[in-house]
Amino acid sequence: MNKSILLVILAGFITLLIGCHAGGEAPYINRETEFTPVIAEGLPKITVKGETNLPGHFFISFPFTRNLIMMDGKGNIIWSKHEPVPATLAISGLWDFKKHIIGGQSYFSYHDRKAEFDNFGLAGFGPGERVILDSKFNEIKRITFEQSEVTEKGHPLDGHDFIMIDLNNYILSGYIKKTVDNVPNIAQSSVVYSYLQEVQNGAVIWDWKSIDYPELYGLSVTDADANANDFENTFTDSPDYVHFNSMRIDADENLVCSFRHLNSIICLDRHKNTNQILWKLSGNADDFHLAENEKTSCQHYAVIDKDSISVFDNGNKLGQSYIRSYKLNTGNKTAQVKTLTVPGKFSSACGSAQRITGETYVIGWGKTENDAVCMSVYDFATNNELMSITLEVPQNFTYRCVYYE
Repeated sequence: MNKSILLVILAGFITLLIGCHAGGEAPYINRETEFTPVIAEGLPKITVKGETNLPGHFFISFPFTRNLIMMDGKGNIIWSKHEPVPATLAISGLWDFKKHIIGGQSYFSYHDRKAEFDNFGLAGFGPGERVILDSKFNEIKRITFEQSEVTEKGHPLDGHDFIMIDLNNYILSGYIKKTVDNVPNIAQSSVVYSYLQEVQNGAVIWDWKSIDYPELYGLSVTDADANANDFENTFTDSPDYVHFNSMRIDADENLVCSFRHLNSIICLDRHKNTNQILWKLSGNADDFHLAENEKTSCQHYAVIDKDSISVFDNGNKLGQSYIRSYKLNTGNKTAQVKTLTVPGKFSSACGSAQRITGETYVIGWGKTENDAVCMSVYDFATNNELMSITLEVPQNFTYRCVYYE
């Protein structure tokens, strides 16, 4: 049964969106005691088709408009947030809306892109702050980088991902611009590099810089960005040569990270400060002997799924997106690979894929190029789409659509 949820359409994303209403949001109501949808004024128009019996919630965020939506398994909005795009920015988003369980308590967070920070002219970088909310969606904290050899205290974060281990221990990501002299065969080059920082009780206890590993320069590809490896700075002084976009802690307490412009997932040793790269999966320096048709192209989301790594592979090289699962043997560097496809679906940027149970996945389609469906709950065992969300204005695409119980 089709259920059309009519909400007031938002403005601010260039001229593609029309209409404007002041942002507003009601207090969170515990749905265990009283079901009251919290529908903020100004949300985009969407249509929900189908439903599930899942007990948790879908979390939906948008990279270029300031909207957050939390839905139940039936497609009902439980909580949402909308803010108009600041006049000082052509585009501005609230990224990476997620849930955290700390000490048995629920917290939520999202990335708030801020107008005052320089994004180096990169569409895929929205510098800002991580906002932490309590279980009633009250803001309790804003997080930026701490003082280190790389950053001043208060330096803006990148919005792609964030790990909260506890309220005072978290892993942050950022994009840093610097002139370097270690690009092979080039005297000096201005680059944008990936910087990861783990903080505990206000102190930096671990960090990682992609520029410390000059072998990565030669692995950069241009499947998604023609200037990604412009180290001679012919067309840009900000080549985003690795483009970090996700991270997860594995069973060994190391950090598994996705780098879109390397076509690679890289595992970093959180127990060391040098020689931190443990292995590389996919890309031009793949350690696991993958066939070419098993490799990713401009993937956006790599997560730990029990004994495997599940990846939303945008598939920019061929124009077809995939869900790939890699069960790795890191000792002998082999991989068992499983690939799932929804034929005809192509997301050129953003996106996510998460196995919920069995062969059922929730898929955030990001910048979908073939239609306006931004989220699917898909059962690959029966090739059946159980639920979908369609945007009235597909240019207002989603960042991620993820599920938490």
